[in-house]
Amino acid sequence: MEGITGIERYEQCVRGTDDYREGVQLLCAEINVIAEAARSRGAQSISVIDWHGGGGNIDPELLDAGISVVPEDLSTGYDLALLIGFHPMAGDDQGFISHTMRQGLAVAVGGQQIGELSLLAWWLGEHGIPIGLITGDRAATAEADRFFPETPCHTVKRAESWSQAICIPPEQSYEALRARVSRMMEQNGRWQTYRPMLPMPFQIKLRDLNPLPGLIPWLSEGENDWLEGQVDHARDLIDLIDVVSALINLQQRNNFIAALKDEPEAAPAMERLRKRQIEEAIQTGHWSP
Repeated sequence: MEGITGIERYEQCVRGTDDYREGVQLLCAEINVIAEAARSRGAQSISVIDWHGGGGNIDPELLDAGISVVPEDLSTGYDLALLIGFHPMAGDDQGFISHTMRQGLAVAVGGQQIGELSLLAWWLGEHGIPIGLITGDRAATAEADRFFPETPCHTVKRAESWSQAICIPPEQSYEALRARVSRMMEQNGRWQTYRPMLPMPFQIKLRDLNPLPGLIPWLSEGENDWLEGQVDHARDLIDLIDVVSALINLQQRNNFIAALKDEPEAAPAMERLRKRQIEEAIQTGHWSP
């Protein structure tokens, strides 16, 4: 959502603020523009996964007919993914609202710091889904060029500070997006799929030290206050980060139910991780019903 055309203030991305409704309207407007362009070049079915803040930011009544808002599930299969409206990774001081999953958290894989673009690209890659286009602010598209140089990018704004940006005027940006999506759709066969190297060694670092994430079975203490571990799937790392976020909220709120409400993806993430833990125990012979 942070990388959507017209969103220039942090408050437009935050539920409960006066500016949030405007942010929702801009998000839906850009989805409609991209869907229209994709359909004009042969797209038959268009689904949208709302990745921002656990979802719930898209107003279906503002979407054009035939656009479906769907859960975070790639198992049904898709022909192509567009990563629209993204922000750069945590620590990028040139980016608008730069962070990775939540503020105060950094993620590295194989010793290299990554952001949400990489997490999503690898999750898509495990399902064999190519990426046709990445859009966002200047820092986000620079990050995409660095990690995924074979996928076209489109920049819609530049950061003035962490919480403010300057956008290309919406109508001008929409016209450019239509042209970019049309060109991309004509390149069928050149879309790139990014499969991760598995298993995936990772590190997570918290800005504020918190003992609770250290209780997660897949995490151990590493050097320089990093938590480290290894997962067999990109989705597992996304789930772990969601659970870590809920535990951070728990320390701040001292109420587990409130913490889960603040991090709506944490509960299903816990269920998926628990299922994975049982599957691993069965495979190694360390579990019995």
